[in-house]
Amino acid sequence: MLVKRSIKNQVALPKVVLQQAGLTENDLYFDVQYRKGMIVLIPMQVEEKIPVENLERFKADMLKKEAGDREYRSVDDLIRGLHSRHPQHPA
Repeated sequence: MLVKRSIKNQVALPKVVLQQAGLTENDLYFDVQYRKGMIVLIPMQVEEKIPVENLERFKADMLKKEAGDREYRSVDDLIRGLHSRHPQHPA
């Protein structure tokens, strides 16, 4: 079956080929290899979740207050604060 590679190096896999291979819409990731003149796609299971401990560490780091940090009560306060720091930019 003839398919065309896009300018971004993407190839659409025909539905009939996916069905013949027993793949479903849940098969999203593939190990891509080059073997003996052929490009081979091997379906892979990939866990897409961020481990809870990594997420908690990220949140803690992002919420950490440092010297010089400012707090704003609303978006309008933030915008006024930015304009007061950079008055050359029009509102």
